[in-house]
Amino acid sequence: MSRRALVLYEFQGEPQNSELIVYENESITVLCEDAGEGWVEAAKDTGEQGLVPAAYIEYQNETYEIMDNQGGQPAAVAYNDNLILPAQQTNHAHFEGSEWSDYDSDEESRQARPSVDYDDDSRASHQARSNTIKKSMNRFTPYVKSGAEDFILGKEKDQTVPPGETITIVTTNNIDLVWKAAQPISVEITEPIKKQKFKGMKSFMSYHITPHTTNLTVERRYKQFDWFHDRLGEKFPCFIIPPLPEKAVVGKFQGEFIEQRRDKLECWLNRIGRHPIIAHSNVTKHFLQCQDEKAWKEGKRVAESDKTSRSGFFLTVQCEAQLPDTLASESYVASFSTFSKKMESNLDRLVKQNDDYTNKMMGGIKHMYSKYASIFKEMGELYDTGPLTNSKPVNSALISTGRCYQEISDVYDNQPRYDAHVLSESIREYQGILGAVPDMLHVHKGTAQKVKDFTRSDEKDAEEEAQVLKRYSTISAAVMAEVNHFHESRNTDFNRMMRDFLSSQLDFHRNVAQKLEHALSLYPEPNNM
Repeated sequence: MSRRALVLYEFQGEPQNSELIVYENESITVLCEDAGEGWVEAAKDTGEQGLVPAAYIEYQNETYEIMDNQGGQPAAVAYNDNLILPAQQTNHAHFEGSEWSDYDSDEESRQARPSVDYDDDSRASHQARSNTIKKSMNRFTPYVKSGAEDFILGKEKDQTVPPGETITIVTTNNIDLVWKAAQPISVEITEPIKKQKFKGMKSFMSYHITPHTTNLTVERRYKQFDWFHDRLGEKFPCFIIPPLPEKAVVGKFQGEFIEQRRDKLECWLNRIGRHPIIAHSNVTKHFLQCQDEKAWKEGKRVAESDKTSRSGFFLTVQCEAQLPDTLASESYVASFSTFSKKMESNLDRLVKQNDDYTNKMMGGIKHMYSKYASIFKEMGELYDTGPLTNSKPVNSALISTGRCYQEISDVYDNQPRYDAHVLSESIREYQGILGAVPDMLHVHKGTAQKVKDFTRSDEKDAEEEAQVLKRYSTISAAVMAEVNHFHESRNTDFNRMMRDFLSSQLDFHRNVAQKLEHALSLYPEPNNM
């Protein structure tokens, strides 16, 4: 039985994570009341389907049955003739087929993951080499979607890793596990161009991308960036994939937005290019280098059917150092979990402080200097009407001081654009990166729990246990290497960010000091009056 429910709170779900976007007071149909971990599976009247937090909805009295429909008619829905049942639903992940179609425009929607199927076999427990490890029933967690479970179960053990797909983990100072170093790839995005199709009915922006490795320019639309981002998430299931700049519905063709989008996409691509593994992956090469439309479509199909994605990825990982043991890896990942939460809180405070600084600089302090400017100017003009001719230099200096303070007022008004705003943009980028951390942590946490369940089993044998622990160590090594890459990037980025911020602050204070020094120099020395 399925039930109707009323949405109590807006939920901006992520379709690429099988989540549904719903709005307050919207009516939806709950297809599965327990999808695991506090989620329900629901469908909108438009046919879209996905996960919604159970706490965000309130059930109504209306219910209906979805009939088996083998040789019969679909079950009718008395209260809504437009509801699309699961058996009738369109798979939104395949609107475009296997190629880039012209169905959607530049940023209308992110590609959703395939809908949940209702095949009983997919819900059955999967057994690995023995009956000791069962497959998870909840197929929506980042852990299960990552393919880590299939890898732990040994499902991919017979798969051969293609030449050139091996990923190597090494150590630094014989301590830290890190990805093997590789030359970073820098990218420049120029000349965003507005293009049209369907005789001008649809418009989109095309971005010119030039990687330094080829110096050849390719054109990409935002939805191709979106496709690339989704492929990276599937190809590298335990990596921290930074999110794309947010899409826009209104004003996406305005000049200021276009330039901001170009700059953010360029920053995003350069961050991808600094990752020693992602930068040199086949899907990245395809995105940055493919110029031929036919070759693009073929490369797209290859990337979407890549056997070394998800669970196959872990087969490609080779560790030249000793693999971490269970306790060491759990402690390391738990420490990073705590670190990332504290860092997120710290960055939230910094952004708020920057906002407060901006409001004061462009508000109260600016107005204070402006008022001083008006008073000093008025004072000089008034005193200039006095009878003493030898007061002219002081009166003129007072008027100049008024102009000086007005200039300082303007400097305060403009300064946040050069320090606080720039710093906040960099911080917001890191807030987005930190938002991708929990999925990576869930991969390791789910794997650790699966191994614990296995070790408690009385049916395990020594050979199977050794293989499971080895596969767990491989996943742990990959997660630890990614954590260390995060720390290396953070160290480099915050060094640059703070140097830029402090340099701008110094320029600002020097500018104010120079203006005050000039104003002071206009007043005669006391013994020269």
